[in-house]
Amino acid sequence: MLTIGGLRYDFYTMSFEYVLKKSAIDLEKHGIDFDVAQNLWVDPDLLEIPAKTIDEPRYLVIGKIGGKHWSAVVIYREGSLRLILFRRSRQEEIELYES
Repeated sequence: MLTIGGLRYDFYTMSFEYVLKKSAIDLEKHGIDFDVAQNLWVDPDLLEIPAKTIDEPRYLVIGKIGGKHWSAVVIYREGSLRLILFRRSRQEEIELYES
């Protein structure tokens, strides 16, 4: 179940969930919200790698939207993909994606 202020819906066959407040923060900070961020999963060259964490497994996802590199941190939970963070890719992430 999502907490109040969260959103969950299906994009193609993938179910996304996220906190609305965090999406609004990322829109202000990075110029993109979590609704648009879901287009990252349309990229046929999408790269997903395990992220360094000490608690639950998280993944760094790198891809392109509109010709620009973007990175997301996600958690897979109860059959859904939960968006934690979305931002422009760092140089080393771009190099990983392009290699």
